[in-house]
Amino acid sequence: MGLNIRIIKLGKEFLAKGYLGDNPYRYLVTEGYRELDDDIKIMVIEFCPFCGRELRKIYNTDEYVNELKHHFV
Repeated sequence: MGLNIRIIKLGKEFLAKGYLGDNPYRYLVTEGYRELDDDIKIMVIEFCPFCGRELRKIYNTDEYVNELKHHFV
């Protein structure tokens, strides 16, 4: 189990709540990777931990998404 960076896409209903902004993509750092697992530590990030660039400007299409059916959908 190591650190894993993954991208999830939020559903329209979740975004309609409005408290997380309008970007449908979320960038997560987790301990390891088990798809749809809620029993692991999750940290939401907005900037690349290596180069400092804003992730929403780089990863902004579905081709980069790791999970479309995440519990945040």
